[in-house]
Amino acid sequence: MKHPTFWGIDLTSTEGKPSACLGLGKRGELVYFGFLRKNNDILHLLDIYSPQVVAIDAPLSLPMGLCCLEENCSCQPKFSRKNRQCDEELRQQGIPCYPTSKKTFVKDLIYRGIELKISISSNLAYAGQIIEIYPFASKVRLFGQHIPQKTTRRGMAFMNHNLAKILPCLQPYLHLFDHNLCDAAIAAYTALLYHQGKTQALGSVEEGLIFIPD
Repeated sequence: MKHPTFWGIDLTSTEGKPSACLGLGKRGELVYFGFLRKNNDILHLLDIYSPQVVAIDAPLSLPMGLCCLEENCSCQPKFSRKNRQCDEELRQQGIPCYPTSKKTFVKDLIYRGIELKISISSNLAYAGQIIEIYPFASKVRLFGQHIPQKTTRRGMAFMNHNLAKILPCLQPYLHLFDHNLCDAAIAAYTALLYHQGKTQALGSVEEGLIFIPD
């Protein structure tokens, strides 16, 4: 019998750029970290570990009423807000996030996230759960509102310090981490918190949920 694991994927918008992946055990121990390019590589890794929860850092649904994000398509959002309810609820908490309307600049990321979710879900051997998370929102809930820019030296020092506190298993490896692996670690930790019943769901089941630490 496999031990339960919890995975975070900091997904990129294209297979041409590797996505950071990190897995944790049920006690928060490190199982895996690395970069994978293709969806099939990610699916193969998940097939090996059969995680209980996979947390993906990418929008995994569209606003209700939309069948796509193409501006030349006649589909229209059901609500005047255009973005998803979960996105609006994040903004109401003072947490900016990617737009999910037809005007979005992350269209390819959204398409890839939805495709990956469908591919994982269609695997009949996989019985785990797939959740959408947003690392910046998780960081705000875990570490407070004042988060330094993650691509700066100060931002990396901040993340290394705080990751070592919540996930001591990462301490020996943090010098190898870039901000993408840090986000994957936050995603995996959010997946673990979700399993423990320590997350809050924003949005609606019909349209899509984002899970953040409670």
